[in-house]
Amino acid sequence: MSTTFSKLLRRLGGVSLVATLLVATSGVAHASMSQVQDGFEFNPQSSWLVATGGSAAAGFDVGAGTARSGRNNGWLFASNGWAFEGYWVPTNSVPRYAQCASQFYMQTAGGAQVGIEIWDANAHLLYSTYPWLNGSGAYQAVNTARWNLNGVNPVFVKAIVGASGSSRFVRIDDMTTQCYW
Repeated sequence: MSTTFSKLLRRLGGVSLVATLLVATSGVAHASMSQVQDGFEFNPQSSWLVATGGSAAAGFDVGAGTARSGRNNGWLFASNGWAFEGYWVPTNSVPRYAQCASQFYMQTAGGAQVGIEIWDANAHLLYSTYPWLNGSGAYQAVNTARWNLNGVNPVFVKAIVGASGSSRFVRIDDMTTQCYW
């Protein structure tokens, strides 16, 4: 082999080694996720905040056989007012630029407009959605679209129902909030 050719092979080998090391040490970027779930299973009276206004009520079915999963669920009733149950979701381990989404499973026999609202600790509404549930009698997933966290910690995730003259009864279960970055 000529000296020039040997030098070229050594240089190419060095370039190949550097390229291999860069690929091996840089790794592949992976999205991360944080998830908080609560299905009313562990002392819901102390972990869920309940509030009503007007002619309304809210509470918990404990071991009643009406839960989507587990033994317990929440419920909301309004005939001329509103009722909600909400849960404080810690987001201190999530980067400020994360996007989050929330979900409840809800059940109603007569159809109802329901809501999921996301609030910060200073009573600022961060996101809301108010879909119509059909009256199938089965639990249905009700989801938010992704919303920007903007560094808020914690967030208050609540299910809400309201009515003006016609009664609405909704069971809720299996709240999940996921943040992605």
